[in-house]
Amino acid sequence: MKKIIIIALLAIGLVPVHVQAMEIIITGEVPLTTNPSPYIIKFIEEIKSRTNGAVTGKYYPASQLYNDRDALAALGTGAVHMVFPVVSRLELFDKRIGVLSLPFGLTEEQMTNKCFANGLAKEISDYLAPRGIQILGFLRTAELLFVMRDKDIQRVDDLRGLKIRVVGGRVMLDAMRAVQANPISMAASEMGVALAQGAIDGALTSPAGWVDVLGISARYGSLFPGMALAISPVVVDKSWFEGLEENYRTLISEVLDSLIDQQWRETVAKDKELIEQMVAQGANYRVVASTEVEKLRTVFQQASAKYVSDNADAVFALKQLNKMCLGN
Repeated sequence: MKKIIIIALLAIGLVPVHVQAMEIIITGEVPLTTNPSPYIIKFIEEIKSRTNGAVTGKYYPASQLYNDRDALAALGTGAVHMVFPVVSRLELFDKRIGVLSLPFGLTEEQMTNKCFANGLAKEISDYLAPRGIQILGFLRTAELLFVMRDKDIQRVDDLRGLKIRVVGGRVMLDAMRAVQANPISMAASEMGVALAQGAIDGALTSPAGWVDVLGISARYGSLFPGMALAISPVVVDKSWFEGLEENYRTLISEVLDSLIDQQWRETVAKDKELIEQMVAQGANYRVVASTEVEKLRTVFQQASAKYVSDNADAVFALKQLNKMCLGN
């Protein structure tokens, strides 16, 4: 009982920590001002505050240390402890994780349900355990939209022939090819130069990516509601995390849980503000008509049929989790 009380007091910063300081090395691809970077900074500040400086963090945004792919590969070496990657990067380790990138798949209702989100983290962690990777939760990136230099996307057919940056795993690449677009996978930090050089015509990106990376050089934004809810898994080196003192593991998990709740609430409103900011600068934004959304849904589901068949166990597990937690 005494040990439990001490751990609890330590967690709220009422007991000084008399251990050597520990630094958590964290990487990500998005710029410092782009979601979820501000919340990663908040995580570092909260951990430092609640441990009286015994645990600190160093964050390398915009691929300053590693891009997501290299950072994930570096887990286990001691060079990186936590990564906040685009979720599709995890498909490199296990193709079943592509279930998280299925178009018209995940919803806000699911991801803000603790039962579903915690169950999903466990399921994906089980897939990644042989790689020494664990998932502690999921941050919200954004509901993605098409942002184009000079093409107003009003219909599915308007995507035909366009060079579009996507957050690429195979699932989304195949879906985009099904509408005869030319998908190109690249990091968010590379989009601006690629657009300026004509390597892409536009991007499937977040409102923050539109504001912070592409700017008014991309004049048109089009949202197909429900098409792509992008999430950022909180990925940790499993051996490193399990090797921490129990009070540190508990504290990291508690701070993340609180931060994730806050982040999902705030970023929905923030995305609306960012879109309004672009419109105020002269950009055009539209929500595509429901008939075209359903047309895109049908095409994307057909394009994903082989993946769904090949990974039926992962798809079934997701459906069962949804049924258990949300009753549908």
